[in-house]
Amino acid sequence: GRPRGRERRRRHDEAAEALREVAAQLKVFGTEGRKGRLDAAETERERAHVDFERVQRRARAAQLLRTVMGRHRDAMRSRYVDPFRTEVERLGRIVFGETFEVDVDSELRIGHRTLSGRTVPYESLSGGAKEQLGIVARLAGAALVAKEDSVPVVIDDALGFTDAERLTRMAEVFDAVAGDGQVIILTCSPQRYAGVQTALHIELASSTRG
Repeated sequence: GRPRGRERRRRHDEAAEALREVAAQLKVFGTEGRKGRLDAAETERERAHVDFERVQRRARAAQLLRTVMGRHRDAMRSRYVDPFRTEVERLGRIVFGETFEVDVDSELRIGHRTLSGRTVPYESLSGGAKEQLGIVARLAGAALVAKEDSVPVVIDDALGFTDAERLTRMAEVFDAVAGDGQVIILTCSPQRYAGVQTALHIELASSTRG
């Protein structure tokens, strides 16, 4: 009886001690596992925060760039584009009527023409309309520059596709800019520009060689 009882208690105590040791080890291992995962998560969070800050800096820089470019664009439009468009429309209405409007990009290129509320891309205009509008744009630019420094405009045998009514109106455009600078028209068909009241006609004699 008693020896067996003592043996069972000893084994019980040994098993209980072993169980406590295993439990303690498991607790340590569990803590270490959680700590490892916590450390990994903290590292990942810091990395994500660094990435977020970098993206934020780039976003702020991009926003600043857009703001600065917008200010420069607006300043350029105010200084060049808007006055040019206004002058093109002033002269163009002599040719195309009072509903004539254009839009002009930052390179001073005409993108669209509007008549009576109908807008057409410049490239879709007829050859004659393009030529007339091109001359109007050149004269408008020269008129603006003439306020600081007169620049002659040379037009070489243009308006060949323009009908009689438009020729009369284009003549009025030439007269309208006569006081803004010199316009030199080279042509083999002087009758095409007969309606220009302010013109000085100079005939160049042809020369032949034997």
